[in-house]
Amino acid sequence: MADPRTVRQMNRQHLLELFSDGRPRSRAAVARATGLTKPSVASIVDGLLEEKLLVPAGVGEAGVVGGRRPNLVVFNPDARAYVGVHLGVHRSSVAVADALGRTLAQATVPSAVGDPAAGVRQLGPLVRETAEQAGVPVERIASVGVSVAGLVDHRTGHCLLAPNLDWHDVPLREWVEELFGVPAVIYNEAHAGALAEQRFGCGNGVANFVRIMVSAGIGAGVVLDSRLFSGAAGIGGEIGHCRVEDDGRPCACGNIGCLESVASQPAILQSAREAAEEAATDLASSCDIDDVLTAAALGDAAAVAAVERAGTGMGRAIGYLLNVLNPDLVVLGGAVAGAGDVLWRPLEQAVRHSSLSQSSCSVVASSLTDAELDGAVLLARETVTL
Repeated sequence: MADPRTVRQMNRQHLLELFSDGRPRSRAAVARATGLTKPSVASIVDGLLEEKLLVPAGVGEAGVVGGRRPNLVVFNPDARAYVGVHLGVHRSSVAVADALGRTLAQATVPSAVGDPAAGVRQLGPLVRETAEQAGVPVERIASVGVSVAGLVDHRTGHCLLAPNLDWHDVPLREWVEELFGVPAVIYNEAHAGALAEQRFGCGNGVANFVRIMVSAGIGAGVVLDSRLFSGAAGIGGEIGHCRVEDDGRPCACGNIGCLESVASQPAILQSAREAAEEAATDLASSCDIDDVLTAAALGDAAAVAAVERAGTGMGRAIGYLLNVLNPDLVVLGGAVAGAGDVLWRPLEQAVRHSSLSQSSCSVVASSLTDAELDGAVLLARETVTL
């Protein structure tokens, strides 16, 4: 038999989730929506009003048979604040959100490659400045969610390895909690991105999908039966370190021919520059990923070769995912996803050649532009029970 306090806590959380859409409700409406008894609802709502997690919202309309107009209550978005942090390879971003998870302000600084302690320390003033911009007292911050470009054991909060940041076995959760004095949760950036995709993007309402993020590295967030799959050590979905070329380049992980060494943004740039040198084309050695994608769309031979190679490698990797997981959907995130037919044609061809026809599904580009930061805010909000 369940502990009464546990049951009450679960019911309390159920009510808060109901109110988190920001709509005012009467106690009777809450009882109907939750199936709880009116006395239970009244007791929990009264407690939440005392805590200022709910606030009065006037009176509603009388019922069809007349009677008293009900008193309404609504969720108080100023009750708590949450901080989301994305520790990316080139930049680190923070967002301050209200109790409904709505971002009020955000800011970005260069990442601290090779110095994780400095990377965490710089978050202190950055969060304070962003909170001030959002009009949020720092005392209102209830938790911090962090997504990081590396392998993360979210159970311990350690970043096991972030090769592109040159970070090794970093106790991120301990450092972040010490810095802010509130609970923190640490996840791999691809996992956080998948949570954002599930809530706000193409994965909304999809029970089984994979979100692949292509940036300085490549990782995947896997959602199965509407739940994020992290694996035994929290590093599930490391598709970037699966081999797609037998005679490929060395990868930062130490292996050869990994997807990340073929289709990440730095890999595409390297392929384009090598092809440009060989073909003596006009592609500048100082070009960035956007330049390469634009050049590929215009038919530049070196850029086309680089993007097609990335598409083929990506398609092979996705094909393996389809055979193993049989998802309903695969979502591709990052600037590379917008490369057009130059990427998608070889990608789709490689998917067909690398997977069973019975496991086929739609592969689409994500519409989210900052999923890793959005996911970090979601993690912060779900870390603590309001």
